[in-house]
This record gives sequence, structure tokens and C-alpha cells, in this order.
Amino acid sequence: MTRILKRFICLALGLTVAGNAFGFSMWGPAESWQTQDLDYGIRYLPSYPMPDLVLQEVQGPGSLFSINTELGGTKNLGEGSRLNIPIITYGFDYTFLSYFGAKGVAAVDSAFAVLNGLPAASSANLKTFATQGNQQVNYSAQAMRMLDLKSTVMWLMMEHMGLIGETHTYDLRERVTEPSANGVPCAFDIVVIQRNFDPVTYDPSHYVNGTLLTYQIGCLNPTVDVGDAMEQAVQAGAPPFSCVATREALQVGGYYLRITRDDMGGLRYLYRRDRYVNEGFDINTSITTTSGTYTPISLQGSNGIGVGGAFSALVGGVEKITFVKTPYDSELGTSFAPITYHYSIPMATNNALQSLTVTRVVTAPDIIFTAGDLTFPGPSPFQETLVRSANFITYGAEVSPGAASAGAVVVTPSVISPEMVVTFNNSGQVYYNEGTQFYDQNIAIALGFVWASFNGSTNAPIPFPNGTSLAQIEAQVLSAGQETELNTFVPVSTIITTNTTTTASGTPGG
Repeated sequence: MTRILKRFICLALGLTVAGNAFGFSMWGPAESWQTQDLDYGIRYLPSYPMPDLVLQEVQGPGSLFSINTELGGTKNLGEGSRLNIPIITYGFDYTFLSYFGAKGVAAVDSAFAVLNGLPAASSANLKTFATQGNQQVNYSAQAMRMLDLKSTVMWLMMEHMGLIGETHTYDLRERVTEPSANGVPCAFDIVVIQRNFDPVTYDPSHYVNGTLLTYQIGCLNPTVDVGDAMEQAVQAGAPPFSCVATREALQVGGYYLRITRDDMGGLRYLYRRDRYVNEGFDINTSITTTSGTYTPISLQGSNGIGVGGAFSALVGGVEKITFVKTPYDSELGTSFAPITYHYSIPMATNNALQSLTVTRVVTAPDIIFTAGDLTFPGPSPFQETLVRSANFITYGAEVSPGAASAGAVVVTPSVISPEMVVTFNNSGQVYYNEGTQFYDQNIAIALGFVWASFNGSTNAPIPFPNGTSLAQIEAQVLSAGQETELNTFVPVSTIITTNTTTTASGTPGG
């Protein structure tokens, strides 16, 4: 069986069209087979440095970091989830404001400014976007283990809009223990699938942003029974990950100039006007058609995830997501003036197109940024950079009647709910002393990351919390921690901007 599978994989690689040098991956609600032992959900097998991995792994039984919590799972072509609301609001609560201050708000705003400057999906020219060199390195920030807040928010919003990045170019679909294993760990027959598609031809692709990727299957057993197809660049020395949508791509000390060609390619596929998908709607909306007005109701999805809507329609993409900042929280308490948005999207019905009019009342920001302590103790302590929520407007998976006897499952595309809460770690500097003695700071084996705002200018990085002194951080770095060897990138400076128009009543904040 193993030899047959190897020949099959080699044949599949050989059939790759040489011109397909690009690719994107999508995500949505996890399917029943996307389980932790195949490295979905909490990922245990990184083949790359990650900003979450700020404390080195302690060797020994049970000594693993839960370093990368994913929401949902990767999707096949035609199954990806997207937002169907063109205007998404965001705001900050007091925990964020008290820790990050006005400069933290400015860093988040700058991320949304980049995203608001993207073109509409159908008019996007992918050739104007960078493939490599989009991530730059600020060496002062790198030496002080700083993580750029703006770039982190850019990744978060790529995920929120439906993209997941290169670490799911290849995925495990199934592992079956070899009959002759005789108790030998990690002796499996393994099925590997592709979840990466060319943004022009929509063919399966082994490339992302011009880099040819392959995989090496990793396995942790018996400590943790989990396996993964870990992506690697075929060309020696080539950076394996370039997409902003790839969480693991952002380096300590790195910052993004914009999104890449394949980030935009994925958004173009998901949000173009002529991609018609049967979708439900947010419960805060009312929908008007030629046959009347409907209000979606709260409905738990059949897969137990998120919320659903009683009204659904075959609708096209909204072309572009615009993010609008709204006032929300202060030291005096939470206050929010409701905002009403009106917009229309195309709907296909009875072999004809019509315009679907949608009214949405926003009673709190869709995206709320907060801060909290996310450093966790235990035999293998780890420090999360952030946690975030995700819900889907979905009816779950449906069995196709024609394929029911064969057990085939047809996955219904889902809508990403606009509501999201992001909590950034505000625990500050973290040191790790290992052993049975009361060791001091000078021999701490690792140093945690620091939230900061920086770019390629001569200006010094701005560390957080608000008011943290650069001199204090430099002193801490000199007294503890380890240096990490990271890649450098070629500068790219081109940025696309476009004008957008929204219709709203109410007064969003500036």
C-alpha cells in the first residue's frame, strides 16, 4: 500500500502544469474528518519558526507547546467561506486602550488603511502585487524580539475574509496503521490531499507566489498521536511562506508592506460579483426582494458551529470589504450609537438576475479588539500572541442523495459571521528558567516577544504597553534570551489605492 501511494503522489506531482506558479487556500467550518490527530485545530507539528513559539520546547514526555490554534479547517474549491457584508465595523475596548494606547490604535488603523485601499475583486490586476519581498525586517525590532501589531492585524483580517495560507497547501486526509506495524510508532499508510488553487485557472497548484512547495510528513507518537504534511520550499534557501494569510509567515522583527499576489488572488476568487453561492445572512439584516422583505432568525447550524439564517439565496460576491472604525469603549464605559447600512448584492433566481437589497443595523462593532493575559503555566509553558473568535452562518454538511449509498459528503459553502473578538496578549516580557534550582535572570533560556509598531524608517520602534521604554527592553534582551536566525527580504514599495463608496446612516468615528 505504501509503495502504491508513493507512486500515486509522484504521478500527481508530475502532472502539475508548469505555468501554475501561484496558489491560495481557503477555510471554513471544520469537517468531521479534520481532527487533531491530522493536525487540525491545535497544530503540534510546525516545520518553521513561529511568533507563538517564544519559549523553547522542553524535552521529555508531555512537553509540547499548543502553539497554533486554528479555527475551522481548509476547504476544497467551491467550498470556501466568505463574508457577504461589504461594510465591517471595528472598535476597541478599554483593556486594549489602556495597554496599547493611542499609538496602538494608530497601528491597527494603518492595517485597515492597507486593506481599504485594495481594489474591487473583479477589477484586481494580480500582476501589480508583489510575490516575494513583501515582508521586510527591522533589525532593531528583530533583536528585541518585537512583533508588529499592524502586520498581525493584516493577517487576522486575511483569515477573517476567508484565507488560510501556505501551511495547508498539503493536508493529511487519512492515516491508517500499517498491518505489519507491530506496535512501531508512526507506521501508517497516509493519504495526502491538496488544498491550494491557482487564482487564475483554479487548478490545483503546488506553487504559492512563484515558490514551488513540497511536503515532508511528520509524526509525533507516542507522546502525542498526531501527523502532518509539513510544507517546504523545493529550492534550497527559498523562504517557504510569503502570504500575509499565512499566520506562521510573520517573523519577529518583520513587517508587511501590503498583501501579496496570491492573497489578492484568493480574495478575487471569493468576492467577485459573478461567483454565485447559496448563502445565509446575518441576523442583524433584513432582506428585500421582489417578493417581499425577510428577516433572518437565529438558527444553530447542524454541525453545531455558530449561527445560521432562516433566509438564504443564491447571491454573488460583494466585490470588496470596507472596514470602518467606530467609537465603542472608554474609561467611562461602553457606548455605541447604532448605525444602519444599506447595500445591494446580485441574486440569481429563476434563471434571471435581480438586485437583493439588504439593510443592516449595527448595534456594536463587528470586530472588537481587547487585551488580556495569555501566558499559560504548566510542565510546558507557552505564550500565545492572541486569541480570536469565529462563527459561521451555515447549515452544515449535506449528503448528496445521488451519492448517499457511497457515503459521499457534499460540503455546503458557509458565510463567515462578521462578529469577531480579538484578544492580544498583554502579559509583557516572559522569561523561562528550567530546572530544580532557583536560577536567575542571567541564565533564562528564552525571552518572550514584545508587541510593537515599526517599519523601515529611521524612527525607533514603538513598544507596547504604552509608555514602555526602549532602553528597558534593550536591557532585558541583553541580560537574557536567545537570538533567532531569520530570513531577510528584498524591498517592494508599490501600493495600490482605490476610492470606495458606502451608504450609511449614523456617524462612525474617525
